Amino acid sequence: MRLLLIFTICLVGAVLPSVAQTQQYGGIDSTLLYENPALQQLLQLQSDVSNFVFKQEHSLLYRKPSFRLLPTVKRTPGYGFSFGLGGAVSFYTDKTNLQLYRSEIPLYFSVAFTKPFSYSVGCDPVFYIASNAIRLKAELSYRNWLEYYFGVGYALNHSPAYEKEKYTYESRMVRFKPNIQFRLGNRHLYGGIVAEVWHENVKDPELFVSQDPHFLELTENDDSHSATATGVGINLTYDSRDVPNDAYRGVYLSAESMLFTTALGGNTKYGTLAIDYRQYVQLGGRKQVLAWNITSNNVFGNHVPFMRYATIGGVNNFRGYYNYQYRDKSILTAQVEYRYWLQIKSDWGVLLNRFGFAVWGGTGAIGTNPVRYDHLLPQAGAGVRFALRDRLNFRFDVAHNIIDDDTMWYISFSESF
Repeated sequence: MRLLLIFTICLVGAVLPSVAQTQQYGGIDSTLLYENPALQQLLQLQSDVSNFVFKQEHSLLYRKPSFRLLPTVKRTPGYGFSFGLGGAVSFYTDKTNLQLYRSEIPLYFSVAFTKPFSYSVGCDPVFYIASNAIRLKAELSYRNWLEYYFGVGYALNHSPAYEKEKYTYESRMVRFKPNIQFRLGNRHLYGGIVAEVWHENVKDPELFVSQDPHFLELTENDDSHSATATGVGINLTYDSRDVPNDAYRGVYLSAESMLFTTALGGNTKYGTLAIDYRQYVQLGGRKQVLAWNITSNNVFGNHVPFMRYATIGGVNNFRGYYNYQYRDKSILTAQVEYRYWLQIKSDWGVLLNRFGFAVWGGTGAIGTNPVRYDHLLPQAGAGVRFALRDRLNFRFDVAHNIIDDDTMWYISFSESF
């Protein structure tokens, strides 16, 4: 009976409530939560199931662990459909500390029914300890994925022909990236040390890949067509968002620099610099948000593995381009997005006000260094939102880029940035 109740909750796409997490970032949208009596009953059922699964003292009821299960679907040129399933357990490392942020262990699995079959698995946990003074993060992933590769630079990547017999290779990669950050006075500011180890093996390179000079350089370093990188670096993060996955207001700024060297056991030498800036402004309406995002991703060095060049695109970044198509040493993106939720005052408003939409536009730039960009990569799109519960949205996005005349669409959860 217990398993049946848990399965029922996951099936309807709801989430075991994590009220404490919402309190952490600035309050619940009470209108969305409590307008609908049926939704109240569903939330109460979730709470009853959670109390049954995670035994908890009444005084710490909102400090209990929670679990969510979320599927994703996307379509990109050359691959067709790919599917994903993600789950996350969130909890407090100290239930009695009411100021402590909620820690989380997310797991995800993706598949693409290509030939050969492609899949990837990963885990990106984050732990808050010592009254939020220390934040421990990590990224751990493995993938066996069919990749398209059209070369480095704009000219080779522009309007490519998706010929599997010419432009593909099979990537087998394992990656581990631990990170420890310390709070720097301000409660929103963290700085820390990061390390990364990754190993990628290129299997079955097709005609173009096998003749590409960047691939041949990799072959000179390793007969097995593999690259291993070991690096260390520093990062700085400022995050004042009210809710990270669906922010109405606040600022997020992250900067990270890393150096990969053979002195630590790898066979590659290069450096990276990544900057991610996001800001959110809540407009006059109850749920009208203007958000913008600027990113800069750069690699430095004369012998960068072709798999590690800066890239553009993806379900959670620049949605008009699929990830790994355009690649070069420097990529800059800027986009702005308007998000609006229906506000209908009628008997139907209880249902219709759970729907919203988003429109966005922006441009990217690709170049050989952070101050010299050769071409612009514009994109625009629109999407529909449906609120599964407070600050957790189902989204359907369609994005188009006029450079390649490609259209991508995605079914996912939470906002892209």
